[in-house]
Amino acid sequence: MQKNSVQIQSVIFQNEKESLYKAIKAIDNAVRVNREADGLLGDLRLYYGDASPEPVFMEKDIKYIKEELCRNISFEYKFFGFNSGSAKGHNILAETCNTDYIMIMNPDVILSAHFWGEIFKPFALDKTGMVEARQTPLEHQKEYDIKTGETDWATTACALIRTSIFKDLKGFDSDTFFLYCDDLDFSWRLRLEGFSIIYQPLAPVFHAKRLSHNASWQPTSAERYYSMEAAVLMAYKWSNPSRVKELLEVFKKGGELERKVVEEFMKRKNSGKLPEPIDKNHKIARFYGDFYSKNRYIL
Repeated sequence: MQKNSVQIQSVIFQNEKESLYKAIKAIDNAVRVNREADGLLGDLRLYYGDASPEPVFMEKDIKYIKEELCRNISFEYKFFGFNSGSAKGHNILAETCNTDYIMIMNPDVILSAHFWGEIFKPFALDKTGMVEARQTPLEHQKEYDIKTGETDWATTACALIRTSIFKDLKGFDSDTFFLYCDDLDFSWRLRLEGFSIIYQPLAPVFHAKRLSHNASWQPTSAERYYSMEAAVLMAYKWSNPSRVKELLEVFKKGGELERKVVEEFMKRKNSGKLPEPIDKNHKIARFYGDFYSKNRYIL
């Protein structure tokens, strides 16, 4: 039985150490469970890229992680020295990857014990390029085929990707996206190459969200800004000029953050730094108002 090697990579930014330690313990335990069951998981490397102003981990912390928390996996830590954002940070971490798979994962995600026994299954089909885990307690709302698991795109809160495909696609488009829509853009480019994306509800992970009393998302101002910026850039890159125009008109009438989005977009346009539009025949790209796929429910 062939064993699959994996590099799990997370970009951290001023995360609390105890929260990261909890996530590391869960990863290590899931690896132990899979190996005791003679599963498909081979060597696993956990790689943290730190985009914080100051290092989250000191030498003593790294020593503690390697000696006390990582009994079944290897651990590496890289302090970037600048705020890379998610796209560039993950591209940096992937540069030296030589494992069969890359798993992009938020640092606050907690793997379930039998995660590895399920996440590999869809890769039995050669056309599968990327498999997304199920987030709990709040499952992602986008639709997927309940028989095949196929879906339009994958969030990289926790997603497993063939390393060869990640490198062939040159990773995330970090020139365009800083914090949001890098995973959406990657998903659509992957599908343009003929690969499929599978949602695997049998591989659950715990991913805490900040929710209001009515279960709506409570973003920070930075999250609001970058999500709006990414929405405009996504529409531009994927050949939807009417959507670009609509968003810019709405943002012009908004507050300071919204107007800043418009200003930065125009700066990119005037300096020739917008991405080259692709998928002009709309083979892959789908826009459903503020969403990029049909949804099973709305938050």
